Amino acid sequence: MQIDLHLSADTFIHSHCRALATHPGYDLVGAVEPVEERRAAFERQYHRPSVANLADGLAQLAPELVVVSVPTQLHAGMIEQILALAVPRAIVCEKPLALDLTEAREMVERCEAAGVALYVNYIRQSQPGVKDIAAKLASGEIATPLKGVAWYSKGLFNNGSHFVTLLQHWLGPLASFQVTSAAPNWRGSDPEPDVVLRFRDGVVHLLAAREEDYSHYGIELVSPSGRLRYDDGGNSILWQPAIESPDFPGYRTLSPMPQNIAVGLNQIQWHVFDEILADLDGRSASICTGRQALTVLEQLAAIRDAL
Repeated sequence: MQIDLHLSADTFIHSHCRALATHPGYDLVGAVEPVEERRAAFERQYHRPSVANLADGLAQLAPELVVVSVPTQLHAGMIEQILALAVPRAIVCEKPLALDLTEAREMVERCEAAGVALYVNYIRQSQPGVKDIAAKLASGEIATPLKGVAWYSKGLFNNGSHFVTLLQHWLGPLASFQVTSAAPNWRGSDPEPDVVLRFRDGVVHLLAAREEDYSHYGIELVSPSGRLRYDDGGNSILWQPAIESPDFPGYRTLSPMPQNIAVGLNQIQWHVFDEILADLDGRSASICTGRQALTVLEQLAAIRDAL
């Protein structure tokens, strides 16, 4: 709730609460929060009830969809409690799904056994600009194979996983990897290696920046048909097609006038829930499922084990 309270509701939708309160396909019924002051703030902002514990929340609010937004180490226990007390239509879990592979597998398998759709909040997969790039790749406008560089900071599992997920959405499954250098763990628990990632449709050098200095997230992909830049965490997406040189016949160069692709990042959480609704309705959707997130975790664990 608090991530966008200070931002204009007309422009920004970054929180689960604001997205669910504003999307016409949902009805925000309430919240669970152990801290009384935060419950009061939620009720003032959204005019919906809140309760202090999960059991009361599930019993009193009877939600069809539950959002799990707690520290990563509590995800597994929270989902276990939800499934023991109710059978919602869907659960949306913050990323990463877990840090322990056994826990992650159990979460996915329990949801599948209960018939509960599980989604993981890798927001960029639902970003309109990301979907536009995926369409350009599918049509061949952005030709393959691609070669590129991706920067991440603040841990391979915490933030690097966003970009491994995104790159597989664009370039197909991860086929292999090679660790080129290791670095101290972010806050002692999350590694920050440099890795060469080989996907079906290209090779990307994933590099760790220093979160201690500043956050840095971005991707540059070079295609036979041009150059793609996904900058500033996705706040800027530029496609620069290759053209015949106006000055030197027989040469090709990048267009001096790149296409500025609409990013849709200011309302990103709204787009995530829009894609979830599409998936639940059986329509085509660009969303990260629990099973897909588990595959990414298995890949990241393999990279961690290779350090």
